[in-house]
Amino acid sequence: MRFKFVCEYDGREFSGWQEQSNCRTIQGEIMNALENLFNMKIVAFGSGRTDAGVSAKNQVGHFDVITNLRPYNIMMALNRRLPETIRIKSIEQADENFHCRYNTKKKTYSYHMYASSVESPLRRFTHLQVWPNLDFKSMNEACKYFEGTHDFKGFCQDNPQIVSTIRTIYSCKMTKVDDDITITICGDGFLHNMVRIICGTILKVGQRKIRLDDIESIIDSGDRRRAGQTLSAIGLVLESVEY
Repeated sequence: MRFKFVCEYDGREFSGWQEQSNCRTIQGEIMNALENLFNMKIVAFGSGRTDAGVSAKNQVGHFDVITNLRPYNIMMALNRRLPETIRIKSIEQADENFHCRYNTKKKTYSYHMYASSVESPLRRFTHLQVWPNLDFKSMNEACKYFEGTHDFKGFCQDNPQIVSTIRTIYSCKMTKVDDDITITICGDGFLHNMVRIICGTILKVGQRKIRLDDIESIIDSGDRRRAGQTLSAIGLVLESVEY
């Protein structure tokens, strides 16, 4: 029996999603809870490997187990066994052919910043602080350059296992409420650090260190050195996964 689940987690105290032998991870904690509940080793798959420090509102995963327990009871039992920074929000029985990673059609991430010269105690663990003198109009216009299908070779960390660096971005938008800035990106998939580098490039436009007219050539060049910095994981949240 295959079960699909949706979970939410605060990624600050974890070394990402993927299970590792020498540190705490989201996958590792969920698999420990499954093993404790069912008295057997069960692999929990995820839709993607969020990096160390990255949080998620709606990460999707699946696992296989033969049981008479109802999905709701499994959810409640797992939550009693998980740390308070991880919660299973829903579980349902899925088709045996469903795969939370390979069946993914869209993913949406949000990156959160605040523009202030004074540190915000309430946002220091959820937002990146940036200097307030930014060109917000240009930042908003910069988002549009990333929409569409592009080779994002210059917007990822090198990984020889990656077959293709071509990805499609369906939407890239920035919203600003008072000093709170959110960049939301929806795509068919993302390379390692891709969202954080795109947001770092948009931030550099706001800082007047990259011109709007140069963004297209930066993307086409595939040169990581020309793009913006990889922003801190602290502001990144996996919002949703669609199938």
